[in-house]
Amino acid sequence: MKKVIIFSGALFLTLASCIKHEVIPAPVPMVDLYAHFIGDFTPSQGGTATIELTENVLGYSNKSEKAKVILPPPSFSSAVYYSEMSSSQAATMIKVGLGSVLWDASSEADPGLSTFNSFFVANDQPNYSNGGASGFEVIYRDGYGAVWTSDEFSVNAQDVQFYDIKQESDSTGDYSLFRCNFNCYVYRTYYDAQQMMDVTDSVRIDNAVYSGWFKR
Repeated sequence: MKKVIIFSGALFLTLASCIKHEVIPAPVPMVDLYAHFIGDFTPSQGGTATIELTENVLGYSNKSEKAKVILPPPSFSSAVYYSEMSSSQAATMIKVGLGSVLWDASSEADPGLSTFNSFFVANDQPNYSNGGASGFEVIYRDGYGAVWTSDEFSVNAQDVQFYDIKQESDSTGDYSLFRCNFNCYVYRTYYDAQQMMDVTDSVRIDNAVYSGWFKR
């Protein structure tokens, strides 16, 4: 009986030593890329409608892109950053741009993290600028697919302010998170067959609040 007991214990120890314990890696922190937009839109014909675009509702999500102009040294290259709320299920889209970030493209393909961060913190109340070349731009696509754009030369009052600006990074990249309030007119020019001439129309955007992000 004693031999059986000793043999069983040895067998248990042998089996236990063969068990491989699964190593569960620590969770990787990810940036919370929350996005939301709401604003009041008034066309030139009158009648105000509130438009709200929410992350993961009706397919809406936020994305960031940048438009770069690369110049050889000693000139600085420039980048305009865009944040866009859009959906593959609906035509309505809102997009804001801010630029330009200047950097030496001969040493880095994109602006460095410090340059990227400093630019957005320093430009919390930018002027309006066509193409975002030296300030802020708004691009709006309506439910019919027509595209409207802000104009730096607009004679109408327009303003913008960024706040809650913070930089966060994770394994997917570096981000500048923001909220911004803006009021402006957006315009589009089209050919009117009845008048046989180009016509410029406008939409007033009021009380717009956009929570989004730019990716470096």
